[in-house]
Formats: sequence, C-alpha cells, structure tokens
Amino acid sequence: MRFLVTAALSLTALTPSLSAQMMGSTMDAEWVYPSFGSVLEGHTVVVTAGVELLSGTIINDSKFEIDLGDDWVEFRFNATSNWSSSSFNGWLFRDALSTLPPISNYSIDSFSAGIGNTGGIVTGFNDNECWANFGGMTVAGAGDWIRMKVDFGGLDLSASSLFGGGNGTLTVTGATVGGGVLIGYSLTGAGPTNTAFGPVDMSHRSLSCQS
Repeated sequence: MRFLVTAALSLTALTPSLSAQMMGSTMDAEWVYPSFGSVLEGHTVVVTAGVELLSGTIINDSKFEIDLGDDWVEFRFNATSNWSSSSFNGWLFRDALSTLPPISNYSIDSFSAGIGNTGGIVTGFNDNECWANFGGMTVAGAGDWIRMKVDFGGLDLSASSLFGGGNGTLTVTGATVGGGVLIGYSLTGAGPTNTAFGPVDMSHRSLSCQS
C-alpha cells in the first residue's frame, strides 16, 4: 500500500547566536583603502548596546563613528565628508571567532537625506565577512548617517528515506556548534502552533511516504 502524507515541518533554533545575531559577538572592523585587501586600519570590537567605534578611536578620520547592532552597521557623521574614489574605499567587518551563522547578504538599509551618490556604493560578502565600497559617497554634514543591513543564513532542513515503518534521516545545516535544534511537524497546516517555546509558524513541505 502506498500513501502520501502532506506535512508542514518547522525548525526552531535554541542557539542564542541565531536569534541575537551580532549582539555579544566579536567582530573585526577594517578600513580598506586604496584597494581591496589593503588595510588602512583595523580594530577588534565586541558588539554591545553602545557605539563600538567612536570618532576618536578611528585613526584616519574623526568625521564619523560606527555602531553595530544585531543585524546592521551604521555610520554616523559629525561633519561634511567626501569619500575619495579609488579601487576600494570602505569598511569590512568579519566574524572574528566564527560564532555567527553564515552571512547571506550585505546591502544598504537606509540613509539620511544628506548622503549622496549612494548608487555607486558596491557591497559584497562571504560566509564570515561583509564589506562596502563607499568611494564617491558624499555627506552633507553633521547628523547624516547611512545604515547597512547584514543578513544571516538560517537553518536548512533536508529529509531522505522517509518510508512508513522504516527509518528516515533528517539533516539540519546552518546551526552553530553546541547549539540545540528542535524539529517540529504538523499534519494539519502551517500554524501558528503553540509549543513550549512559544507559537511556531511552520513552513510547508510535502513528504512522500510509502509502506
């Protein structure tokens, strides 16, 4: 006999770093200039609720400070600033201890009216680094800011060998070492389903089972 079961599966990570993202993590911050790979200055900071790099601690310019949050990086300016065009003129941020999920994107989130030439900003990333080339960007004056968004890859579930009465294999990737993972399932819909960990919205996935 063969039958098809349509199930909704959900993953809930218990590892704090997956929900808190950069907060509490150790990050390398490097001003890269005049080309990618050339480090003008570097700092190692722990991400907290305060500003990680005050203008007085940035060696080569006192016109801005850098604040890191859970999933964003914000540059705040205290004076008019013009970022000279070169092969690369910007900042790179690195997960120094490799404790965060893989970075999946880095992009402009928002900026004040005084920030100009944002269309020329080029961003990039790999699993544990993200960067933006600000060459050509202009800043009208004190109070202007630009915020960059850091996206992290979440958990991914794959299933194989699901046969009625047999053993199957569920594989989870994207979790952190030592973290806990809860696998939930529903045969009645996507939810939200109330659990001991709070309401869970299940992502729908069809599983073919046979016996």
